[in-house]
Amino acid sequence: MPTGTEAGAEAGTERALDARGEEGSATVEFVLLATLLLIPVIYFLMLTSQIQSAAYASVAAADQAAQAMVTAPDPSSAASRADAVVALTLGDYGLHPSVAQSSVSCSASPCLEPGSSVSVEISIRVPVPLLPQGLGWDAAAATVTSTSQQPVPRFG
Repeated sequence: MPTGTEAGAEAGTERALDARGEEGSATVEFVLLATLLLIPVIYFLMLTSQIQSAAYASVAAADQAAQAMVTAPDPSSAASRADAVVALTLGDYGLHPSVAQSSVSCSASPCLEPGSSVSVEISIRVPVPLLPQGLGWDAAAATVTSTSQQPVPRFG
């Protein structure tokens, strides 16, 4: 029969074995869980930043294109000025002009009639982040559309 000292030693040894058996590698568990939770959050932030960038680009491109059209000297150069302004504005936001579609409408029959107005609509398709674009998949996360209307000056 073990004495009190021996019983305490056996219990201590048993507790030490139990403590070693429950030791875990919290670092590995933390890295695994952090990775599983962090990757979707980063992907969501990438997607929302691309949508926000496209929204800013569409507003700026529509506004600048409408202003370029109403200040054009003649209707034939107005369309080319608007296309150049849209391409330049989209480039400022890191977007390729091929992702945007623009349409122009005028309130009067000759488009740049003094006193009329010109409306420009820009639609930008936002691609899914990290998805290769060259494989023929037509995947867009969102389409952002903006419209701007500018009056044609009456007195030039």
